[in-house]
Amino acid sequence: MKVLNYFPAMLIVTLLATSCEKYKEIGDASYSEQTVYMPAAIEGNSISGIYRVNAVAVLGQVFRYVADVTGKKLNIPLAAYRSGVNTKGTTEVNIAANIDTVNKLILANKFPSVTELLPADKYTLSSSTVTIADGEGYKGFTLAVDLNFLLANLTKKFAIGVAVSTQQKIPGKFATTIVFIDPAFLVPVASFTSTISTRTVNFSNTSVNANAWLWNYGDGTPASTEKAVPHTYANAGTYTITLTAAGALGDFNISTFTSTVIIP
Repeated sequence: MKVLNYFPAMLIVTLLATSCEKYKEIGDASYSEQTVYMPAAIEGNSISGIYRVNAVAVLGQVFRYVADVTGKKLNIPLAAYRSGVNTKGTTEVNIAANIDTVNKLILANKFPSVTELLPADKYTLSSSTVTIADGEGYKGFTLAVDLNFLLANLTKKFAIGVAVSTQQKIPGKFATTIVFIDPAFLVPVASFTSTISTRTVNFSNTSVNANAWLWNYGDGTPASTEKAVPHTYANAGTYTITLTAAGALGDFNISTFTSTVIIP
């Protein structure tokens, strides 16, 4: 009986040892080469292949820009990612503007008719090369666009391509991000309508390109930062209501709208 018990035990040890050897072989095996891509290109690909910067960022949405009012730049964060079964080793990624693709898209009418290639002297890339370090999955960089230039051309639209390249294989349609900028979103326009029920005024905030608001009801009560809430006046009379709206550039560029209400 002791011999019989010993045999299964030896079998288990042998199987475990064999399994460990096989596991080690698998763990040290050569995996398929890593690929490098731009997430913005993938996201943009679902919207006609274009990464659009044309709306004010609000809570819960992806922030496609960071406005640097002091530095006069509209910074668009981008990144080079690598995919694969591991993140071993370092990967050097080259970054450059892709003008040819944008010109072809403009000629093919993939943009509104007023779209132009973003002039070369109106943007910069934070780096021409980034390194994805051993164990890292991505490295970010920035496309910085001249803010004053955009504000001076609110009726136009601009596009520029940003491409990544490396020795690793890159999926073609995900190697270039086509960035489309509509400068009009940088300027808020405050507006509202109202209806009166006894001494309560109900508001509809019709502002555009705004994500912050300040209401002054003209009766000495505290201002409201809500998008729109009813306001009840304590006394009858004529009141001037002022709505101040801010958007992508914060307090640097605000808009005000006033309207008078008569409370019976």
